[in-house]
Amino acid sequence: MSFLDNIKNALTGLGKDSVDSYVGIDIGSTYIKVVQIKKDAGRLILETYGEVALGPYDNERFPGELTNLPPEKMSEAIKNLLEQANVTSKNAVISISSATSLIFILKLPKISERELSGVVQNEARKYIPIPLTEISLDWWVIPEKEIYSDEEDLSISKKSNNLDVLVAAVRNEVVDRYNNISSLLGKFSSPVYEIETFSAIRASFKHELAPVMLVDFGASGTRISIIEHGVVRKFHSINRGSAYLTSSLQKSLQIEFEEAEKMKRDVGLDNDHTNDKARDILTAGTTYIFSEIKNVLFDFEKEYKKPVNKIILTGGGSLLKKFRNEIESKYDITTVYADPFSKIMSPDFLEEVLRDAGPEFVVAIGLALQGLE
Repeated sequence: MSFLDNIKNALTGLGKDSVDSYVGIDIGSTYIKVVQIKKDAGRLILETYGEVALGPYDNERFPGELTNLPPEKMSEAIKNLLEQANVTSKNAVISISSATSLIFILKLPKISERELSGVVQNEARKYIPIPLTEISLDWWVIPEKEIYSDEEDLSISKKSNNLDVLVAAVRNEVVDRYNNISSLLGKFSSPVYEIETFSAIRASFKHELAPVMLVDFGASGTRISIIEHGVVRKFHSINRGSAYLTSSLQKSLQIEFEEAEKMKRDVGLDNDHTNDKARDILTAGTTYIFSEIKNVLFDFEKEYKKPVNKIILTGGGSLLKKFRNEIESKYDITTVYADPFSKIMSPDFLEEVLRDAGPEFVVAIGLALQGLE
């Protein structure tokens, strides 16, 4: 099965045998996270979860520092985590970083399915800054959504002369890297791949129909999506994540990374904290992210003539103190943390721990859930 077949199967649910246990492996730039879920009598049950910092595998960097491990070191870290977490499933869905992917929507006139492939590839060239021969490209026609009348409470099919096509592109060198890692692992016969944005949506959303923004504030970057009726309507990626904030503290205050990371978690955006200098640095570091969120909100509302009514936060960076409060107050939109563990059964005594850890394990849970769909 080709790499693109794997991605497409991950999004459509096609081509997989029915199995009762899957592990989601979220390969990040600072941590790897795994979640194993089994299906028993129609119930989804948490079997195990865990994480490992990649810093110590990269010339003994501190946990939380950005890394770029070769496949051999990455597979070693994954193997160690699978063993420590007692992962037993032979079926895996592995994340592809959104930072190494490109997701965009093409608006095309209605044409025949036979013509669509060529048109998509020609139009995609406008968005992709490298030759198409250097990427793996796939696309899906977005179904026409239904509009619900407030007055009549009836569904009316929206008539349109256009097609919206969701396009996903991954560089071939990234494809080769993931295939190499999977081969070195030697544990999973036919691992499936999925771009992490789609995993995060699956794990974060329940029955939302109105437009919702998903802000994934990770270590290396921030991904902003707007989803309506389960469909991605807007996607924007920022090369600025929580590791940037730590680095800003480290350089400005001339302290070690470990101390800066601890300070970031302690101070955050808390206006009442006594460390004014650290707070000002962190506030300056998040200003750009807030500005980009505002731009995406504005663009969506201008194009679709409707507001976003909720924001869901994921990623470890979103746990920055007062980050949620700042977003909610700036945009006057209900803002919540993702609670992906609520989708699966787990021991009662872990409820609070799992709720707090939820934003960081969104992708791993979404990956495992995809395997069991």
